[in-house]
Amino acid sequence: MPLVVYSAQRLGLFVVALLVLFWLHLGGWLLVLLAALLAWALSYVLLGRSRDRAALWLSDRVEARRAGPRVVDPDAAAEDAEVEDAEVEDAADEDERGESGHAE
Repeated sequence: MPLVVYSAQRLGLFVVALLVLFWLHLGGWLLVLLAALLAWALSYVLLGRSRDRAALWLSDRVEARRAGPRVVDPDAAAEDAEVEDAEVEDAADEDERGESGHAE
């Protein structure tokens, strides 16, 4: 899965940047902030192919999900048809009761 590979590479760059900045005696929130910015910049420059593969993989999955056939459970379709038939019969019964009430 290209997305997992790309994410692992970005995490690895962050850890390397964190260690290098820690070695340079930075600490606290500045260490984490600079490491995140450095990892982002490096990932933008170094991981272009991985990023493109991950984006392509994601777009393929989205398209497959949109275009894929919807599997309909035959039992569910039969149950839906029975419910609709029962509703139609109930409406017809109410109409008959209403018409006979007006004739009297």
